[in-house]
Amino acid sequence: MPVIAVGAISSWDDVNSLLLAGRADLCALARPHLYDPHWTLHAAADQGYTGPGAPWPLPYRAGSRPPPTGRTDAPKPRLTLD
Repeated sequence: MPVIAVGAISSWDDVNSLLLAGRADLCALARPHLYDPHWTLHAAADQGYTGPGAPWPLPYRAGSRPPPTGRTDAPKPRLTLD
């Protein structure tokens, strides 16, 4: 019998854990999609998925890349003090 998990699922890690453990066949997400209608696409981008199952709509493709994080992505300073 197919099982759908609902409620208190808010991250893609929760979804992956439920599916890979065999506890559910499908996860239904309401609140995360109300907060972010492209939640599924953002979850795919966070995991580095670029396959055919998650095509970004053309106007939103610029937002599909994860933003730079922390100061390690900043440009190097031009001057160094020795």
